[in-house]
Amino acid sequence: MGKLAWLLAASLALAACNTAQGVKKDVAIGAEKTGAALKKGGEAVEGALQKSGEAVGDVMKKGGEAVQKVVE
Repeated sequence: MGKLAWLLAASLALAACNTAQGVKKDVAIGAEKTGAALKKGGEAVEGALQKSGEAVGDVMKKGGEAVQKVVE
């Protein structure tokens, strides 16, 4: 009976190690996917801000030109 208990304990310990490695692998995969999603989101925000900035710049430029025409 002692050998059976020892074998069972060893099997459980091995299973726990494999489970821990699986969890680490799953966490790494999740972190990689999260990082990729954040990168894409950041690029989208950057593009939107750049377009917004260009639009605001164009409006300001046209406003400045209009003021110059009035002044002249």
